[in-house]
Amino acid sequence: MDDFGTRTICKGATNASSPAHELSFALGGVIVAFEDVEELSENLKAFCNKWDVPSLHGNKIRSGKGKFGFLKKDEEKKKAFFVDLDNLVLDDRLIAHACVVCRPGYRDRYLNKYPDGTRWDMSKTAFDISVERAAKLAMQDGRSLDVVYERTGAKEDRLLERYFEDLKNTGLGFCTQNSGSYGPLSSEQFTKHLNVIWPDGKGNPLLQLADLIVHPVSHVTCGKQNRAYNQLVERRMLLDFKHEDETVGVKYSCYDGEYGNWKDL
Repeated sequence: MDDFGTRTICKGATNASSPAHELSFALGGVIVAFEDVEELSENLKAFCNKWDVPSLHGNKIRSGKGKFGFLKKDEEKKKAFFVDLDNLVLDDRLIAHACVVCRPGYRDRYLNKYPDGTRWDMSKTAFDISVERAAKLAMQDGRSLDVVYERTGAKEDRLLERYFEDLKNTGLGFCTQNSGSYGPLSSEQFTKHLNVIWPDGKGNPLLQLADLIVHPVSHVTCGKQNRAYNQLVERRMLLDFKHEDETVGVKYSCYDGEYGNWKDL
């Protein structure tokens, strides 16, 4: 699990035309079967060795910074790099998943209702929905779920681990009337199907893949054509294509009114 964008509730200046990282916040990445972890990790390490880069980081790739500077200087090498990168990322063993929250939409919906910020923390909304839907996939396949997230900071890391324990202890805290149609899991179901949660660093190969996938899944909300997202859809790699329940998929939350215009593109 990796994040995208700013996780704090936004102020009045953020609107539907704001940059993607200001418009949206997400927690998500990839869901991977235990038996595929080692080979997928080795594939990424082999890719990095071939291209002489220490690790894969989406922002550095897009900006051509550091060891990725050749992407700005050598067009033929750049084309070959992205062919290899597509072959690495567009692997059917990777399931793309996230809960993406519209920050101004969240503000408009909840700030006046809960001005003291007690409910809901935007990061809790994103975490709970993302983990619950991944857990439902695990349950469908007769499995249980581990959650690995990228370290951000001591405070943020403690929050994620608290959210994880809350799911086991009390379940989801959403309004029962509003969430009933989604078939929310109970605390007993979370306890049975959630194993452990732990942090890791940018050296974790699957967290690097999570970074590369959560970006297009989130960035599409800015309304611009997104080749990487389109590829995930074409390859049916989104969680939406993997579960028998059509409500189990990538969640886009609070994209009301003008914030949701991107869906019509």
